[in-house]
Amino acid sequence: MSLMATQSKSLFLTDVHAQLKRRYKPKPDRSAGRLSVLEAVVYGICHEDTTREQANQALSRFKDQFFDWNEVRVSPIAEVQETLADIPDPQGRAERIRRFLRQLFSKTYGFSLEPLTKKPLKEALKVLHAYEACSSDYVTATVIQQALGGHAIPIDSATRRALERLGISDSDLPSLRSILERAVPKNRGVEFLELLEELAHDTCVAPDPDCPRCELRKICAYALALKQEAQQTAQANQSAAKAAAEAKKPAKKIAKEAAKERPNAAPAPASAPPPTAKKPPAKQPPPAPKSPPGKRGTGK
Repeated sequence: MSLMATQSKSLFLTDVHAQLKRRYKPKPDRSAGRLSVLEAVVYGICHEDTTREQANQALSRFKDQFFDWNEVRVSPIAEVQETLADIPDPQGRAERIRRFLRQLFSKTYGFSLEPLTKKPLKEALKVLHAYEACSSDYVTATVIQQALGGHAIPIDSATRRALERLGISDSDLPSLRSILERAVPKNRGVEFLELLEELAHDTCVAPDPDCPRCELRKICAYALALKQEAQQTAQANQSAAKAAAEAKKPAKKIAKEAAKERPNAAPAPASAPPPTAKKPPAKQPPPAPKSPPGKRGTGK
């Protein structure tokens, strides 16, 4: 699939999009406009390898629990971490967010990157890559999609796993993202990503996906290979069971069944009965001697 022509990938991903849309019913856009660049960076750090709902809730808590981003910058890691308590690796994410805010303040003496929205995308990205947080391709793609108005589809480990099982793969993450961005048009990019995330966190989970419940099981390369393997295993088990049963049959029964399978074969000649021993004839007594003719006995 990685060598599939761009047009074929586009058609395939269009089919994927349509089937996922029937299953998950995309939620309406809850934000009236784009995120600010700063918010998009924080959102990207919160969202990578988590669900969209978890990231939305984390960003909302930052706005509700802190006076402004400067308070987040000067707060202890433990307090920042509490805001991220329901998502994986809260300490690591808290450290990345606070480090980004401190780096931003040291460069700009403020907490706004909005001038980047008026720059060409390449120039804006050049500025963003000076920040450690944007060394993550996922965070950079999130900023492009959510704040800069560009076409980007962020890919984390969960969505990458789902794509690879579908047959869309590349060893280089930015290259994989480029494949998607060429195949999925910009006006469907946000919705496609949302549906792909739903799939990755619902049925296409690690380590073993729930393929029988997946909407894409009839077109997914992984599911089809798994089904074929199961069929081959079942056939092999059936043959082994038959062979074992045959080995247990008595030899006469096997010969009898073989004869039934060959009805036209000539019957084997009947074996002759063994010869019986003949009794010798009974001995007859010898005949009495006869007197010679013309002679008679004389008396004295």
